[in-house]
Amino acid sequence: MEMLDFFRKLFDTSDFPARWNCGNWTTGHGLLHIISDIVIFAAYFTIPIALAFILLRKNKEIPFPKLFWLFAIFILSCGLSHLVEAIVFWEPWYRFLGIVKGITAVASAITAAGLVWCIPKVLAMRGISDIQKQLEHVAARENAALRREK
Repeated sequence: MEMLDFFRKLFDTSDFPARWNCGNWTTGHGLLHIISDIVIFAAYFTIPIALAFILLRKNKEIPFPKLFWLFAIFILSCGLSHLVEAIVFWEPWYRFLGIVKGITAVASAITAAGLVWCIPKVLAMRGISDIQKQLEHVAARENAALRREK
């Protein structure tokens, strides 16, 4: 019953004061938090869109695309929490903020686990310098073969 009440009151602001009314916020101090949270949200909204765009265009060429999707979800959920943090200065949606932070916590944990899982595979991959050396070696052999033909 308590959980049902929680969701029923998800956007009910009667139980909490707006953040402006908690403590002695100066306009400058409050705006510093609000503007910073909004700018962080804008960046955290843009980054996953950029990642998704790259993934949709180059999916076959990117190693571990699922990890990129996890990062996109994680970053987007972080951004959403910053947006709600800015909103609670006027609308005390602390219950909703808790849910957003819970989603962010789950996304963070899954992303961290996925990244740790990929470490051995990433370290085992050939690097660009190794591939470049191999290409240079192949080119040198082909040049030598062409000189011998002349």
